Amino acid sequence: MERRGARRLLAGLRGHEIIEIGAPEWERLRTYIQADLGGVVVAAAWVTILYATVRREGWLLAIVVLLLTLAAFLLRAIHLIHHYRRFAAVVVFALSNWIVAVAVTSVVPFALATLALAVLLPVLVAVQHMNHDRLSAMLGATMLVGTVLVVVGSLTPGVGLEPLVPKTVMDALAIVFIPFITILVSLAAWQNHGMLVARTEALRESRARLVAAADRERCQIERNLAQGAQRRLAAAAEQTGEARRLLDADPGQAGPLLARLSDDLQEASAELRGLAHGIYPPQLGQYGLETALRAAAQHAPIPTTVHASGVGRYPPEIEINIYFCLLEALRNAVGHAGERAEVIITLQDRNGLSFDFRDNGVGCDPGLVHTGTGMINMNDRLGAIGGTLTIDTRPGGGLRLHGHLPRSVLESAGVERSRQERGGAVRGGLHAVWHLIARVYTSLQRSTHPHPHQYIVTGLWAIMGVTLGAGAVAAAAFAGVHQLWLLALAGGCGTVALLVVAALRVVKRHRIDHAIGLSAAITWCYALTLTAMIPAALPYATLVIVSPVLLSVAFLPRRRFKVIMGCTVAAAVAVTLAGRLAPGAGLAGNAPGWLVDTVVIALVVLGLTRASYLAWHNHVMLVARAEALQESRARLVAAADRERREIERNLHDGAQQRLVAAAVQSRVAQRLMDTDPAQAVPVLAQLSSDLREAQAELRDLAHGIYPPQLAESGLEAALRAATRHSPLPTEIRAAGLGRYPPEIEINIYFCLLEALQNAAKHAGEQATVAIDLREQDGLSFDLADTGIGCHPGLIRTGHGITNMYDRLGAIGGTLTIETSPGTGLRLHGHIPATAWRDAG
Repeated sequence: MERRGARRLLAGLRGHEIIEIGAPEWERLRTYIQADLGGVVVAAAWVTILYATVRREGWLLAIVVLLLTLAAFLLRAIHLIHHYRRFAAVVVFALSNWIVAVAVTSVVPFALATLALAVLLPVLVAVQHMNHDRLSAMLGATMLVGTVLVVVGSLTPGVGLEPLVPKTVMDALAIVFIPFITILVSLAAWQNHGMLVARTEALRESRARLVAAADRERCQIERNLAQGAQRRLAAAAEQTGEARRLLDADPGQAGPLLARLSDDLQEASAELRGLAHGIYPPQLGQYGLETALRAAAQHAPIPTTVHASGVGRYPPEIEINIYFCLLEALRNAVGHAGERAEVIITLQDRNGLSFDFRDNGVGCDPGLVHTGTGMINMNDRLGAIGGTLTIDTRPGGGLRLHGHLPRSVLESAGVERSRQERGGAVRGGLHAVWHLIARVYTSLQRSTHPHPHQYIVTGLWAIMGVTLGAGAVAAAAFAGVHQLWLLALAGGCGTVALLVVAALRVVKRHRIDHAIGLSAAITWCYALTLTAMIPAALPYATLVIVSPVLLSVAFLPRRRFKVIMGCTVAAAVAVTLAGRLAPGAGLAGNAPGWLVDTVVIALVVLGLTRASYLAWHNHVMLVARAEALQESRARLVAAADRERREIERNLHDGAQQRLVAAAVQSRVAQRLMDTDPAQAVPVLAQLSSDLREAQAELRDLAHGIYPPQLAESGLEAALRAATRHSPLPTEIRAAGLGRYPPEIEINIYFCLLEALQNAAKHAGEQATVAIDLREQDGLSFDLADTGIGCHPGLIRTGHGITNMYDRLGAIGGTLTIETSPGTGLRLHGHIPATAWRDAG
């Protein structure tokens, strides 16, 4: 994305792809803004046609200018998205909508009915792109702008154009624009609904991939140890034995053999050191991210430059994940960018920690990025610690990665940084405005987190109150003027009231989808009836008709949600026709102007509050649905990284130190062969003993990382081998157990191994353990110990149990635990058959 000016802008409009693996939120945002831009262009063309063919009025030309200004703002928002500034893009989108809405309403107040709904659009778009604080500030701004809009539309005379405009023109504009904006609102709700489903599914898949990646890494480390250091140690032990035999038979041959042994031990030590550094680089723990990346860049086979600005030290889980993301990107560049490629890595800590990785290589088709395991693992790693990763590539254009960890993530991890973001006071004020409004509104709901049934019931009671009042007014008006349509309206109000009574009985007894559908039908009938009686209430009615689609976001399946969307647009058309063409009950003409204006302002603010609250509720649901999965994903990554550090430490402090000592002993023995061969005998004996201990230590470490019996003989054999080393008597029963996909076997193995270790630590010395494995409607296991048990409330606080939950959950399984003081502990795990069928 190095093109400048108009060329880059046009590239963005024609669909130059920004990729966010897993849940393509940036692409969704740009798609929505592009759709809005298309609608604005169509609207400008429509008004231009009216200006050219129907009436050449200056105010129509002014509307065209404002619409083109809005289009320019939307182009700027698309431009910001291409620079990975999603929050800024949403803010520009919001400001453009609000400024144009207030400006148009101040010129032509009859546009209030059309633009009241447009004020709500930005916050619906922002639901999936902002955190709690920013979204609450935006909701506060929405309420203030909406209030200003309705006050301007109700109390200002405009520029006097309404008497000059034919009513047919105003009706045509309303009939086109209100359904169009309703479509945009429904589309935003649809995207929120899709994101709610997609993000949960993406997190679930990401969690499974993280577990699989950690297990593949375990297997790879075990293989590297078995095929590398362990073989070298075995060969060194043979050479040592041969040197001891030669010392008696042919001392002259023992010296060269010891020289080769010393060289082999040095190579083995270097190989083991390289393996340990690859598992967890020591520079990362000692000096931090920047130094570790510079060390990696020095050993890269292609020219690599690292730039850093304001980067300090961060918690280990942040440093290691960013380091391995960039290391994976560097490996990909080495493998695919081309021999002449160069890489530039930029780290920056400003309002969060960001990195850019750029290469000038051959690039690739954007569609291939989604299929790359390395890219997906990078996205999973960064997402697990609260970050985002976006990718920009095209054939011949190199590749750019942009990763970002928000400041809130750094602060929650204990990193203190000075705040450089401007507008904090304004945002704080808007945040306070929204929370005051939300507190008042939730007090009417009698709960800060109302269940949808409760929300629907409260709304139905409000509709009944308004409907009964409106019906009474219509009946009183009919008694005075005897117009049949007033009687029909009174009857319609009575019918709606009866439907509300029936709905209140149904809502409490039926499923949530039925309750929402019934509530939606009544809401639309209410809006239609109210607008037919009081056309001035059209701005309020447009906000009312979108409430069902906003309420449905978190609770309806996709097919029924589509039905709600279609009915919402149809209701918008019907309400607009009623508001523009129905004569009304004459209440607005008989009532004082100030009273009508006050009622309209109050109703619009109420409708805007309700819609904004639903948007906030959708954001809360979006976060809550994904929170447990996100926490599980973060725990899995943290556990894998702790294990990395532990393996590196065990290698460094154990086998690696023994190899260094063995290399020194072999050189000492070599020198003694020339000066005092008799003294070389105990040195060689000690060397042989040290090599055997190093072999055993390395073998135990490798088996702990990934037991070879698991791959060779299956789950039952691996568990029997593990229980032979358990300090507690352990019985294993396995009836009809076969072989399963590796990701199923290894996760069950390590779950049960963790449970065995917990029993050894906490069950007591006299406890016994029984493990029962069986295949019945899937694969199930039970582990029971006869130990001292514990209080059930303590179970969730243990890292071991939490890791077991995460592991089984990642492969689609479940884990239940039963325990109490003095009764031992029982674990029951179940993996449905679909889990291993999906795994192959």
